[in-house]
Amino acid sequence: MPTPMPQGVAVWNSTAVGPWLEARPAVWSHPLPAVLALACALVAATGFPRMDAHLCGRLDPCEPRWWVTAHLALSGVVVFRWLWRLPHLAASVLPLIVLGVALQPQISTAARTAVALAGGYAFAGCLHRRLVARKQRTLALDAAGPLRLPVPKDVDTRGRGGSDLGCGIPILGFAVLALVLSALGSGLLLSAENWRLTAVLTLAVGLHWGGSGLAGWHGIAALRRSPVPVLRVLLRAGGGSDDRRTDVFAADDTAGGSPVFSCRTTLPKDGTLQEAVLYGAPHTGGELVLLTGGGSGHTTKPVRPQYRAEPAAETWQTGAAPVRWRAGPGVRAIVLGYLAVLTLVTVGLHFHETESRHVHALAFLVAASALPVVTLLNWQVVADCHGLRVTGTFTVHHVPWNEFRGVSAEERGFRIRCATDRDIDIYGVLPARWLAELLPRRPRARAALDGIRSLAADPALRPTEAAPAPGRYARAAGPAIAAYCSVLIVTLLLSL
Repeated sequence: MPTPMPQGVAVWNSTAVGPWLEARPAVWSHPLPAVLALACALVAATGFPRMDAHLCGRLDPCEPRWWVTAHLALSGVVVFRWLWRLPHLAASVLPLIVLGVALQPQISTAARTAVALAGGYAFAGCLHRRLVARKQRTLALDAAGPLRLPVPKDVDTRGRGGSDLGCGIPILGFAVLALVLSALGSGLLLSAENWRLTAVLTLAVGLHWGGSGLAGWHGIAALRRSPVPVLRVLLRAGGGSDDRRTDVFAADDTAGGSPVFSCRTTLPKDGTLQEAVLYGAPHTGGELVLLTGGGSGHTTKPVRPQYRAEPAAETWQTGAAPVRWRAGPGVRAIVLGYLAVLTLVTVGLHFHETESRHVHALAFLVAASALPVVTLLNWQVVADCHGLRVTGTFTVHHVPWNEFRGVSAEERGFRIRCATDRDIDIYGVLPARWLAELLPRRPRARAALDGIRSLAADPALRPTEAAPAPGRYARAAGPAIAAYCSVLIVTLLLSL
């Protein structure tokens, strides 16, 4: 039986939400530029192509450098995960990373200075985000008023952090074993140098899973420990710009137009706007328990910040001409430029001698990016009076309006569902959330999602004219680009 909704809970309306949204982090504190700067500085400092020499001190004989191995692993997990998800952990270890580089005399002064500057920039961004989170929490506490309620006992929060810790601890144990085998010069399965590189990788992975799991477990445990503030809101699990996330709205935003924030939760994704109660003060990086009329759940990842207001969805009006969505000219130019660079590098490697591992790496890169490149250049959705014409990676599908059953945002793409139990998937066309936050305009694929939903919901908005039949180019472009990537791979392999 569902837990009853508590009474007397403060309503989090637009008046109280406004200052909370204005307290969002500044764009300069977004982790992307900090990650790029710190990664480039660390690669220059460690001399990545000669990683064995960096880990050993000198190549022959190889002397273990335990603290350097741990330093590299810590740098990796900070750069790739903690700066994004856990700024408080990143801020606590960034000084250690900068100090570790400064204490290595074989690193040039310029490289040490670059790491110090990049680390300082990342540290300032983490502190700024933590100050913003504190301000948001204070504003949420003021909006909640004096009422404090315990989290209902029947809400299952045991899964938060436990699985991450369960993965992180064994991986950390394996990292210690790899370090021991490298120190013993073991030839068991791997050489001592390869065991040392394995230790760096597994330490980074173990610290990521362990740190994320511990932070999540601690956040949920804090909600269980004592009565917490509660707020009445509206939410929609799925059905928004990302069907994997739950959007939270002000209690008086009955149209569900502008989410205050979004997070991943254990609530069932039904796509309906419903009343809910939040247990905990919502803030960037915080954990929440959510109670609705039909069930309960909790966050599975921390609340992520919004660095700028999300561009508003287009307002649809009745029109005669068919509507078309496809990748914009900027995206297409970037993809074509990427293909041009791959071509130039392939030609250069074909006429110059180089190590086989570089050729293999480039061939793998071309093979791995072939399908995403084809999809980005070829995808298109056309809506007319009859239905949708969807051009995917290699094929063109027609979905009449009477067979259309819905569209949902999936992993980096979207899925169109039909009455015939046939799903049309277009992957790789939705930008990652961290990238979409920095874009000045709404991505074309998200505009397509919003437009398809609007046209499906209101037949009066649909175009009254039919779109022309697709030409040969729509069918041939995908295979042609894929064939071109195959030629690049064959050219690379022939250069060996």
